[in-house]
This record gives sequence, structure tokens and C-alpha cells, in this order.
Amino acid sequence: MVKEYSRNKSVRISGGKKEIDAAEKMLDSISDIDEEIPQFYTKREGDVRLQIQDAMEKFSVKASILVNGNTVYPYSVIIKEYRRLKKSGKLERMTNRFYDFLMNFDIAHYSKNGYIDYYGNDFGEMYDQVLAHADTPRWHTDVQRILDTIWAEYKGVTDDMAA
Repeated sequence: MVKEYSRNKSVRISGGKKEIDAAEKMLDSISDIDEEIPQFYTKREGDVRLQIQDAMEKFSVKASILVNGNTVYPYSVIIKEYRRLKKSGKLERMTNRFYDFLMNFDIAHYSKNGYIDYYGNDFGEMYDQVLAHADTPRWHTDVQRILDTIWAEYKGVTDDMAA
């Protein structure tokens, strides 16, 4: 089920009724969420994406939130998944949400299992080919925040190994 958020037509919520209700309460906590968000990049969209991501940190929201048709990714959830996969070195237990996040930077595959197979179930191989070179549009501020953390942590691991 997909529902347009009542206070801003640029924001949509995807999930079950219970998840949508929880997401609406989360969005209601953002004081200026009802200000217009133009369709094409403006500073406003980037700011709103970060505000929604910050609110996701305070509320447990399972619904997907989209701004102008693009998912806003929960920071802690994606970073926790990244750390878990990096530690295991494998992709086989990757969640659908993390797979969706990776599709921001990589070619589409027929399935998550096909994606895992393509990279030989090797997290390091996927990182080297995808995340190390990931690029995102400037309005995708929530994704850039996640990438900045991933790069800093991976570089820290690489630096530690070189020392």
C-alpha cells in the first residue's frame, strides 16, 4: 500500500496500514515538513531528506518513505547492515533494504541472489567494485551521509591493516 503524506504531496509512504500510521507520526514530528519540495533538485529537498533520516533515528519506522519518488534510507539500519556484512565478508545474508540501497550505485540484477552470485558472495569484491566508487546526485543527501560513513570506516580498516 502506498499513501501520499497528507502534509506534503512530495512525500509518499509505502507499507502496511500499521507501518504507514507509524511513519505519519514520525513525519508529523518534523516541524516544516509541509513546506513545498520542488520536483527538481533544490536545497530544500536535500534538507528534507536529512530531516526525515534524522527522524527515522528517533522513531522505529518499518515503512519506506519516498521524497519525489526516491527512497530515504535509514542511517543506522544501513550502517549496521554494512558493518555486519563487512565483518562476515559474505553477502549471503544481505537484507532486501541493503540490496535496494546498493541499487543506487550498481546495475540492476534479476534478483538479490543473482547479485550475490555476481560478486561471488564476497563483500570485499562488491565493496571494491561498487561502494568504493559510488556516486550519488547532490539531492540524495541521506545516501551521501551513509556513503561518507562507509568510506571513512572502510578506509580506517584499510589504514589499520597497512600499519
